[in-house]
Amino acid sequence: EFDIYAIMNPAKEVGGDFYDFFLVDESHLAVVIADVSGKGVPAALFMVIAKTLIKNYAQLVDEPAQVFVKANQQLCENNDAGMFVTAFMGILDLQTGMFSFVNAGHNPPLICHAGGDYEWLTMHRGFVLAGFETTKYVTEQVQLQKGDVFFTYTDGVTEAMNPQHELFSDPKLQMTLNQTKDMSVEETLHYVRDQVSVFANGAEQADDITMLAFKLV
Repeated sequence: EFDIYAIMNPAKEVGGDFYDFFLVDESHLAVVIADVSGKGVPAALFMVIAKTLIKNYAQLVDEPAQVFVKANQQLCENNDAGMFVTAFMGILDLQTGMFSFVNAGHNPPLICHAGGDYEWLTMHRGFVLAGFETTKYVTEQVQLQKGDVFFTYTDGVTEAMNPQHELFSDPKLQMTLNQTKDMSVEETLHYVRDQVSVFANGAEQADDITMLAFKLV
């Protein structure tokens, strides 16, 4: 019913990005990608907590927005370090193709409808997780069809820098993805990663690079 793949290249030995995908039940696939502020062990520990909370609440409540409301409330408790998480979560109904999603300050994903180009997913960009305990989030929807590809990533991709201090950028990411339309999702992610490396031209990787994509088949 779907082909899914993800990769992560941490900037340091311990990263703060995370992705997850899992079946909520037999007909609903959840996908999550997120970026924790900071680096090193504290970010990694906060990442594990956030990942666990999101997955647990996804099993208990129906709407992605409510998953983030619940996870956010828990993350705000005892957050003395003032850390936060940008996150995107979507739940795909495998029977209808309806994709329900919520965004907490994360980069907008891109969707390639079969036969078309990659386009940015228009969405409400909510506030980050672990910022304010009373933050509300909005569930939005987009209809997907067989052959459609969904692609999401963390800002380590678009903010990758070359020796001239130029950014890989949103337009370059979109252009790169449009060169992959005949590839599998696995090939697509490796191609994008290779193009980021070519662009960086030996410059040190400053941030974790994480990508996740799926295709309805």
